[in-house]
Amino acid sequence: MGKKVTKEKKILEAQIDKGAPNNYQYKFHGEADEFPGMEAGDVIIVCQEQPHKRFKRKGADLLMEKTITLAEALTGVDFTFNHLDGTKIRVKNTPGDVIKPEDLKTLEGKGLPFHKKTWEFGNLFIIFKVLFPESLKQP
Repeated sequence: MGKKVTKEKKILEAQIDKGAPNNYQYKFHGEADEFPGMEAGDVIIVCQEQPHKRFKRKGADLLMEKTITLAEALTGVDFTFNHLDGTKIRVKNTPGDVIKPEDLKTLEGKGLPFHKKTWEFGNLFIIFKVLFPESLKQP
């Protein structure tokens, strides 16, 4: 008497597209369990976005918060940070431009690639949080 069902392990590789959105599904048709007289089901891999300590994602756009001192808000900022791909990005505002709390700076094209249009990129938004001193010294 022959076996109609055999156990088999199979490795499936999924190439995740750049800019794939959260919960995007990749289907492998006919790769699930088979039983005699039944059609094999599909294996579905669902992409789960992991939170990042610096960036928040909205589609292809990224948002990051940057805390600065009151002195920096009044005299200007000049800082560098590592982007997701490891490249260093320098942010410097025009001297004389005051940064107010919750001001937003846009770095065009510095977000994530659009899904299925990997040659186009979203924007990176930086929202500034200004630290005010507890008190000022009298002259």
